[in-house]
Amino acid sequence: MKEQLRNKSRGADVSTRRPGRKGSATVKVSAAHSAAMEAQELKVKLPNWLSMPNAGVASCLAVIGTNPMDRAKTLTQLPGNKYGKDMVDALRLVCKQEGLLPGLYRGLPVAMIRESSKNMFRIGLFAPILKAMHRDENTPAPAWKRFLAGTVTGALGAVSSNPFDLVKTRMQVPAALSEYTGMGQAMRMIVRREGFGTFYKGVGASVTRDMLGSSVNLTVASMASEALINAGWFAPGSPALGAIAGILSAAAAVAVMQPIDTSRAYVYLKPHLHKNVLHAARFIVLREGPTALYRGSRAHFFRTAPHYALMFALLEGITGVERACIVRRNAETLARVPVFANLSATQRDVLARGVSVVKYARGDVIVREGDAGDDNEMFFVLRGTARSVRGGVDELDAFVESVKEGGDEKAGGRASNVASSSSSSSSTRQRPGSAARIDDAVSASAGTRAASVEADGWAQSPSGAHFGAGDYFGEQALLVDEPRAASVVATSASASCLVVNRVAFELATTGTASSVNVAHSRSKATNEIESGWRRQRFRRELASVPLLAELDERERATLAARCARVTFQPGAKIMRQGDEGDKFYILLKGSAVALKRDGRGDADKGGDRDNRVYRSYGPGAHFGELALLTNKPRSATVVARERVVALVLDKNALVELRSTVPSLEDHIVRGMRHYDHIEMFTSMAMA
Repeated sequence: MKEQLRNKSRGADVSTRRPGRKGSATVKVSAAHSAAMEAQELKVKLPNWLSMPNAGVASCLAVIGTNPMDRAKTLTQLPGNKYGKDMVDALRLVCKQEGLLPGLYRGLPVAMIRESSKNMFRIGLFAPILKAMHRDENTPAPAWKRFLAGTVTGALGAVSSNPFDLVKTRMQVPAALSEYTGMGQAMRMIVRREGFGTFYKGVGASVTRDMLGSSVNLTVASMASEALINAGWFAPGSPALGAIAGILSAAAAVAVMQPIDTSRAYVYLKPHLHKNVLHAARFIVLREGPTALYRGSRAHFFRTAPHYALMFALLEGITGVERACIVRRNAETLARVPVFANLSATQRDVLARGVSVVKYARGDVIVREGDAGDDNEMFFVLRGTARSVRGGVDELDAFVESVKEGGDEKAGGRASNVASSSSSSSSTRQRPGSAARIDDAVSASAGTRAASVEADGWAQSPSGAHFGAGDYFGEQALLVDEPRAASVVATSASASCLVVNRVAFELATTGTASSVNVAHSRSKATNEIESGWRRQRFRRELASVPLLAELDERERATLAARCARVTFQPGAKIMRQGDEGDKFYILLKGSAVALKRDGRGDADKGGDRDNRVYRSYGPGAHFGELALLTNKPRSATVVARERVVALVLDKNALVELRSTVPSLEDHIVRGMRHYDHIEMFTSMAMA
């Protein structure tokens, strides 16, 4: 899925630093080549099935331009040279006899079908077969693989087009000499008089010739196209690129095929002297010299080059239009993602060229919890559904099995079970009233305070979170180097996601992309987008806290501005029973347990004392407010079960918030009444 993109940049003489472990190198790219290089880097991939209809349509349209030359060639090959020795004389005479359009385009429908049926296989299957043979997307396919793929598709194209080739040849003779008026009538008459097998007479020779011609033609065309793009002269989708590649491939095909055609003509003309093509070729070289094998090559080139140039130009133009439609669709999708709201239209278009659509089957793991490093991708669900799950490998495997067995509905119940499985063992050991021993001599931990209340965060993705069309996930890995917070599994029969990787994002926002640790060269624009994302994520975190859910966004922002974001490691004592209450805690991540001293414990042995579990806290819970409101010591000790991230508000700030967020005190008091059954306070003003 991921492509290793080379270091490119836009603009005049832009320097791109490629970070490494022991230093960095600087790569400079000229302004003249940067656009084409960027286009190659973010070349939009089209679905494989489009290659066949694209090739058929392009070759069908190309025949409209080249049919007059093709008919002229047939007329000049008629016995007696009645239509002159060159194509100009032949066309002039046939147009005089039959009229301009009939003279130029007699047999056009069957010629279009012949080219379409041939090139749908010959060109349309070339890329898919080559891709199956060469799976390494980071290196170009060698010439021998292209040659082999062209040989296979050339044979298929020859077999499929041979019947139409026969009808086309018979219909391109002068109308006065032909008994056929149309393709359908011609095919019916041939079957009735000569049998169906007539359509495949000479198919062996056609297959052999097209295998060689197609292998050379497509190998040169594909390699020439890639070379021109990499040199920065053209961008993918340019008709000029297709035309030049077509002309070069025609020259190569003529160079290989002309000796065969010349030798075959000697066999046809003097079969009593020449047994086969090899015997005729040897005779020509010995009697007339090697150059005689290329007699008529100029006419051959000027007949085939326009056809190949027009066909490949049309093919590039068609695929260019299709890519533009995909880019426009991707850009519209990205515009709906808040993370990219601050991107300009130009930046969003560049990013839209770097994304890809990936399909998943039911039970496929899209991302894995804990993955980090090169997996810097964000996912936007286009179709289908997925669910998140947290836990170890066993929990994930069990969830995947349940998804495959019961689909999305069963997965929902299983996700909830997995969500609680990781904490079930600890909860059974620490039920309310159960005994626990802690060292009372250890002071409460101050924790690790983040530089910003929005920093060092995490996008909460609890087990069972449902993602449908229009939802997105994984933005954290795209913007910051943090491990995946949860696994995500496809739960519908099929699902497709728009995937945005870090390199494409960097290229869109900075104009540079590095395949190695691009986070080390972050631009101001990237940092601004990351900051905006952190703010959005923080707002979602605050809105998910029951205590703050009923506050409006302004009130939550005011509260957050007075808070500190503090992290406590597993086992850390967040607050200690008996200490002065000077802080209020809102739990954002992790879980904690409240313990109260058991009077039966012995406090004189090593500082340990028996405690009883009083309550457990999870994300969204809050504690510490009672000591603030009563000015009494802490009534319980709170210990982190796992890594805990909390918003911490000191006493002075809480009192000051009465005027700016008056509804906050009502929510706190309501919580105290519900959980602690304390009815003595009607408001914070009584504290």
